Amino acid sequence: MENFYYLNNNGSRWVTYDKDGKKQQIQIETVSGKLVKRTVIFWESFGNYATACISYKGKKIKVFTTTILED
Repeated sequence: MENFYYLNNNGSRWVTYDKDGKKQQIQIETVSGKLVKRTVIFWESFGNYATACISYKGKKIKVFTTTILED
């Protein structure tokens, strides 16, 4: 079971932790077909969807879980 905690009062940002107390990780595909695993800094609501804020190539970016990243 994952634990989640809201980061603001209106509930549009949250973090998720696994049962070991580590932040959730997601795998995202790159253009070349490689899968990269990144730790989610926080989740943010985007209409009816959610974006994940991750660190990629030294920058923090917000991506959908279906996003294809550049190499």
